[in-house]
Order: sequence, then C-alpha cells, then structure tokens
Amino acid sequence: MNKTVLIIEDELSLLNILSAYFKKEEFQVVLAHDGLQGLEAFEKNEIDIVCCDVLMPKINGWDVVKSIRQKSNIPIIMMTALGSEDNQLKGYNLEVDDYITKPFSPAILVAKTKALLKRSVAELSNFDESIEIGNIVINKTGRTVFENNVELHLSKTEFDLLFFFIKNQNIVLDRVTILDEVWGMDVYVEERVVDTYIKVLRKKLGESGNYIKTIFGVGYKFETNK
Repeated sequence: MNKTVLIIEDELSLLNILSAYFKKEEFQVVLAHDGLQGLEAFEKNEIDIVCCDVLMPKINGWDVVKSIRQKSNIPIIMMTALGSEDNQLKGYNLEVDDYITKPFSPAILVAKTKALLKRSVAELSNFDESIEIGNIVINKTGRTVFENNVELHLSKTEFDLLFFFIKNQNIVLDRVTILDEVWGMDVYVEERVVDTYIKVLRKKLGESGNYIKTIFGVGYKFETNK
C-alpha cells in the first residue's frame, strides 16, 4: 500500500505491536510516545493517516486532534479505553473519522485504516463537479460542503456519509447498507456508529440537518421536500 501511518500511543508494548502489524501490511510507520511527539512527527513527515490514543502525557489525544484539524483533513482514528457514547461523540465533534475501543485486535485497526484510506481516495462518480441539493452545495473533487453559503468542516467519513445520502436521496437506507457503502464491507463497525455519525452530521448541517429523516424500525432517508 505504501501509505504512512502515524501511531501516537504512550503504552510502548502496544505501540510496538501495532508497528509490527502495520509494517507487515507494507505501511510506512511513524511512532510517537506522547501527544507532543505526535504533533512534532506530524509536522516533520508526510502522513497519510493518524491512529491516536486519548489519554497520554504532555498533550492528550483530543488536543492533538484539534491541532491537526487546524491544518489538515487527514483521516484520524482514535484509540481509547473510554468507550462511552459521550466520549465517542466528543471525538466525532472534533472530526475524528473512526473510533476503536481498547482492548482491540491490531488486525481490526489495520483493517479500519485500510478501509478509511480506500474511501478517502475513492472516486465519487455519477455527479457533476458541484451539486446543489436544497440549501446544500457539495463539491465532490474539492470535498467541500456549503450550507446556506457557509462552508462546513466535515471529516472524511462525514463527507462520505453525506455524499452517499445525496446520491441516494429519497431512498430509505438501512444501517447495514450505510455501513457497507460508507465504512466498507471488509471491516467490522457496530451499527450504532451510524446513529452517532448521523447525530453529529445533522448538527453540523444546521437547518439542513432535517433533510436526514429517521425511518423508525428501518433506517434513514435523505429528503429535501423541495
């Protein structure tokens, strides 16, 4: 694959295990033992994706993400023992792309990383350069979204989720279909993650968040009523 992953983790034994798994899958690996080292490594290297712990010395994972997001829309996966919905929502509000709760299988993290990278470079086809839907204008190449002429800052996963809804507007989509198409069939993600992402996406879309309708007992539908 020849992609470079930055792993920021203060538990050295886990850091070394993850490094071995990623190298086995032909990743270039950059390691950091704390948040400060992680930010320094991010500045010094060409990084394709970041896997970041939350509870770390010097600078915690949340602040690492905030700093990276000021400069880059690079994919970020959070690794943490804090598995509550509030903590996951905090991560998604900071534009984290995916989330894995400790303890986890290193192979699953590698699979999530591959799937996220694959999505980030996948060609978004069958639409013109810019699409206007209701109060939303989305640009597939520039990966930009405007709502009522205000640019929104979406993570890669949030953008892909919104784009998938727009491609399938007025169609009821169940959670399994959304997971397979947005997250990929080759990686396990719990169905409730869809609900969490949609909650965050609706909030970021402001008034246009109402376009994402909940179809109780089935899933969701994107509908502008215009």
